[in-house]
Amino acid sequence: MQNFKRSKRMEGLARLCQGARRVVDVGCDHAQLCALLTTEGGAEHAYASDIRPGPLENARRTIRTLGLEHKITPVLCDGLDSFGPGDGDTIVIAGMGGDEISAILSRASWVRSPEIRLILQPMTAADRLRRNLVQGGFAICREIVIQDGGKLYTAMETRAGEDESGAADFLWLLSRPLTEDPLWPLYLDKLLTKYRASAQGQQTAGIKGTEEQRALALLQRIWEEQVKE
Repeated sequence: MQNFKRSKRMEGLARLCQGARRVVDVGCDHAQLCALLTTEGGAEHAYASDIRPGPLENARRTIRTLGLEHKITPVLCDGLDSFGPGDGDTIVIAGMGGDEISAILSRASWVRSPEIRLILQPMTAADRLRRNLVQGGFAICREIVIQDGGKLYTAMETRAGEDESGAADFLWLLSRPLTEDPLWPLYLDKLLTKYRASAQGQQTAGIKGTEEQRALALLQRIWEEQVKE
């Protein structure tokens, strides 16, 4: 793919989209993922969707530059509000907060089909997203760690069905597939750093039994088990 730099985050998302035929990319920005999937990923068609005219114009520019007007359709809409069954077998919602992703999915009941894959990459609140997914009848099938520009992200593949990821047992902080990723130790360190700061501050203030302290205890136990291995 020429004319733009691909990021590690985009490549990770493309990897999760492998096998997609028709893609809906929500929050597409420059439509670079759509371009990658339709030129190299085997996708027949992609919808590059965004709620803001500015980013969608960036997408149109990418589409024209690469001559992909017949492969990618730009759509101005809020989330999945302009789409329905048959538009895509793979839905990508990336680069947003986990709560925003949950809200978008809650308005699109048609994605509750085992034939539709959801590729989700939350920037924040990944734990609440996992909980909302599982409690809403979705299964976390795969979850990976992406390292890009010195930052770590988690991205997941989900679809309607009974969850077997164990996320509920891990306080929604992680899933079993995530621990199988080669970069999992780095992501575990990130989680430990995050929860250690808040939990220790609470302990110093004499506050006990908080969610942050429970999370830290779980993460430390996981770290100790991995060290023993």
